[in-house]
Amino acid sequence: MQFQQDQATGLLVELITQLNQLQQEYHFELVMTTAIRRHQDFQQGLFDAIFFEDINWGWQQRGLKLQQSPAFAQADEVFIALKSNAKSQHWFADLNGKSIAGILGYHYRIADYQTDPELLSSRYLLIPVSDHHASIELVLKERTDTAIVTRSFLSQYLDLQPQYREILLISERIDQSYQHQLLLHAEHPLEITTLYQWVQHVLQQPALQQALTQYGLQLLPPTVSD
Repeated sequence: MQFQQDQATGLLVELITQLNQLQQEYHFELVMTTAIRRHQDFQQGLFDAIFFEDINWGWQQRGLKLQQSPAFAQADEVFIALKSNAKSQHWFADLNGKSIAGILGYHYRIADYQTDPELLSSRYLLIPVSDHHASIELVLKERTDTAIVTRSFLSQYLDLQPQYREILLISERIDQSYQHQLLLHAEHPLEITTLYQWVQHVLQQPALQQALTQYGLQLLPPTVSD
């Protein structure tokens, strides 16, 4: 089985490894795509499942046939800015007229969940990028006032680049909190309930629970099916 996620994080790679060790019936392999391409790539059969997703993020609107799991983790998105520009948390209270870097294809609450690039650029001054890394880099290079990033990716980035902890101000304001699901092709022989149980089992391990906390993700209690 192949599945997608647009960032090959340490947590994600370890999750794949553990799923392959847990059972031998299916082999999990990472397939890279982007937020804007993922629906098309799925339709073309480039991957069978997607982790850390939400059925409402464009999947239902396209009429794609998927099995969906209960939510298994919760996360949120925050704003970042240079401390030299944003002197305090009050700076994030009003973002009107401030340019915002965000991933093309993502649904942001501050932009009324719109995804049309022209509308986002003209009305919300949103600068489209391909991934969270690019968003952070634009802030650091002073090419945007702020950026929206997931707390999980930001934690990973600052672990690798700790020198930026004293440069960036992270907002207490949250753009949105959301819950992650597993999505699986409707006709795949693996049942979504089985995949969900495997993932929950793996994520209950202390090392992976620690990684979830480190990346700003909260594991949700398992949902028991009838």
